[in-house]
Amino acid sequence: MTRRWNSERLGALGPAPLVACVLLAGCVSSTEPAGTARVVVGRSSGSVLIRNPDGSVIRDALLRLRVEALGTLRTDGFRLPLVSPAGDRIAWQARSNADWPMLLAEPGSGALNAFVAARPLAAESGWEVGDRLLLGRQADDRGVLVESIREDGSRWIGRLPWDGSEPTWMVQDARMNAFGTLGPRGEMGWCHRSLEEACLGLSVQRPEGRLDFPRRDGESWTMPVVATDGIYACSLRDGILDLAFLPIRPGEHLTPSQAEPAMLRQRLSIRATPRTAWQVLEGVCADRAAGPGGLTFYHPQLRRMAIWNPRADRVTLLAEGSMAAWMDGEGTAICSLSDQLVMQEVPPEPGMAPLKLIPGLWTCRGRDGTGFILAGPSADGLVVSRLLLGDPPPE
Repeated sequence: MTRRWNSERLGALGPAPLVACVLLAGCVSSTEPAGTARVVVGRSSGSVLIRNPDGSVIRDALLRLRVEALGTLRTDGFRLPLVSPAGDRIAWQARSNADWPMLLAEPGSGALNAFVAARPLAAESGWEVGDRLLLGRQADDRGVLVESIREDGSRWIGRLPWDGSEPTWMVQDARMNAFGTLGPRGEMGWCHRSLEEACLGLSVQRPEGRLDFPRRDGESWTMPVVATDGIYACSLRDGILDLAFLPIRPGEHLTPSQAEPAMLRQRLSIRATPRTAWQVLEGVCADRAAGPGGLTFYHPQLRRMAIWNPRADRVTLLAEGSMAAWMDGEGTAICSLSDQLVMQEVPPEPGMAPLKLIPGLWTCRGRDGTGFILAGPSADGLVVSRLLLGDPPPE
């Protein structure tokens, strides 16, 4: 079912004037981040970095910020929205009564009533599709991934076009299929189980053919990410949660028995649940999670975002208390804290705390040609804004 609508709330924020902010960095002499947030915008124009003989670091910079209001989305209050790669369209979970078993693709979930909505970012109208449709983990130029709960309890994965027409089904069988993701060469990764099983397997459809992950007794795979040089996923077994990475190059194919000894793992917790595994990669967009430096994820034990480089077996910690992150290239991360949005260099500059951009709980969900697309909670759902860095264009 598809329904067209006109937004009642888009004008609630009005054509908000641009807000200019000026932030000035100070002096740091410790080797650990300390004090209030400080500028870490790199070596760009307007930034000066001085290293004193005693080891202290001084950085002075002028950073101008502008915030544009883009309206309010009526959401289920739980799932974060997805933004198209060009930053011109947005999709969200408009309504949903999904419980945790349903979200985690576990047995025992109840009946679902859920709708997905979308619109052009700058438009005042959009569409809504349902009625048993869950928002997926990723969007591309053609649409947004969704999961359809069938009457027999199975689940399909498809792509819902940006024009609101019917989904194109990509995984369509009698199993419970979930956590779909897309790769840079058109790969499709997803988790699956029969309706009688409790644990999830993992498969990736590649140009070279289908790759099935090995699975130990009692092991469940979740939240895959397909990268250029391999495949990441979370492994949960008897409360032990690992991040796993299977290095595999384009043109190469591995059987499950060949993949098992090639797997690289990073232990995250020995007291984890399926919710813990879901949280590890929910705070980062699936198409931005993996890069040359590794996988950006939430560390449940250290309670902050981090980057795992499996080949170097190294974990780089991001801002303390961060719950989500957007990697803007390999040198900068925008991190969400409970009370502010911050920016930091990657790897972090020793002794320099991240730069506080704007107050409040904001999550970066994408970017367009001019700025970053942010989402923050409101009484009616989510407020969407665009954060712009630099001077405004001349009038």
